Amino acid sequence: MPKVVLSGYFGFGNAGDEAILAAEVAALRQLIPQVEITVLSGNPRKTAATYNVEAEPRGNLWALCRALRRADLLISGGGSLLQDITSNRSIPYYLGVMALAKLMGKKVMLYGNGVGPIRNPFNRLLVRWLGNWVDLITVRDEGSKRVLQKLGVSRPPIVLTADAVFSL
Repeated sequence: MPKVVLSGYFGFGNAGDEAILAAEVAALRQLIPQVEITVLSGNPRKTAATYNVEAEPRGNLWALCRALRRADLLISGGGSLLQDITSNRSIPYYLGVMALAKLMGKKVMLYGNGVGPIRNPFNRLLVRWLGNWVDLITVRDEGSKRVLQKLGVSRPPIVLTADAVFSL
């Protein structure tokens, strides 16, 4: 049975991010009916009850490691996770989760993300490094694709897709 971990700004009551999560869960279940989904969440109990998934506290390193150890794939996104306008901690957090998954030998997909702006030079370096390490990148707009290309992300190819919410 395939096991997928979803990472995003889930469990904080943001309607847009919760709609993205609902769309991702529905799409995964339609494509792979037997999929086991674990969500990294700011409110694991509510996320588990709302979406009928397993959920782990996103800020707990041990819970994160446990979820990733069991997973076949980490999907990071959608939403605007890779930007440093709202916080300088967003990029290191999300890329840290992806790096941990890669170090554990897991496949990593950056899914339907809006990328940028990224002003901090260290964050730019992190995005270039990890962007070239993940297994698949899809972005939700041409501007995000350009940001990644300008930062030097060239492998894997960057695929333009629709925001996950459009599948609802």
